[in-house]
Amino acid sequence: MNYALVPVKALASGKSRLSALLSEDVRQAVSRAMLLDVLTSLRQAQSVDKIVVVSSDATLLALAQDFGTAAVNERHPRGLSGATNIGTDFCLEQGATALLVLLADLPLVTAADIDLLFHHAKEVGDGIILTPCKEGDGTNALLRVPPLILPPFFGGPSLEAHRVAAQRNNVACRVVEVPHIAFDVDSIKDLAQFAAQPSDTRTYRVLQEAGVVQALKALSK
Repeated sequence: MNYALVPVKALASGKSRLSALLSEDVRQAVSRAMLLDVLTSLRQAQSVDKIVVVSSDATLLALAQDFGTAAVNERHPRGLSGATNIGTDFCLEQGATALLVLLADLPLVTAADIDLLFHHAKEVGDGIILTPCKEGDGTNALLRVPPLILPPFFGGPSLEAHRVAAQRNNVACRVVEVPHIAFDVDSIKDLAQFAAQPSDTRTYRVLQEAGVVQALKALSK
């Protein structure tokens, strides 16, 4: 069974670097929209059997359940690796044999991107598939077969941490560059880049309805 796990920070603490431009209400609306964009692509992916969201935020957990995905309450923020460990335990109890951890701030990710990672996993067999962030040092997607073959090392230069751990433990490892997965929205610069190219995403619509797209265009002139 191929599971996808999406760990999500609480709305109050998520995307704080966007607060210089966005009000708290808009910032939280953008976070919710990005999560829904990720979940939509996961649901459309042919290779994903089950989707799980893990968070300490009751609003996000309810949003996930309303969307039709399983929701795991981590009770209090534990960081990405801690949330991933809790979600992994849940997925294993449900019968997961392969587990994709996908971050929640990837509004451009597509079902084809996700299916591509599972295609690589089939070629590798037991091992891990890594997709770096746009800066090249972080990990935006981690696919493990089986789910406990290696612990997660999210935070900081996690791509290298995952690669080193895989080498040390003789675990097969493949790094797959996927532009839509690499593009996470963390900063105002990221937001401006995203808003400059209209997309059929909830995130773009939220930004447009809030007047953020127009404001960013005005700033760039």
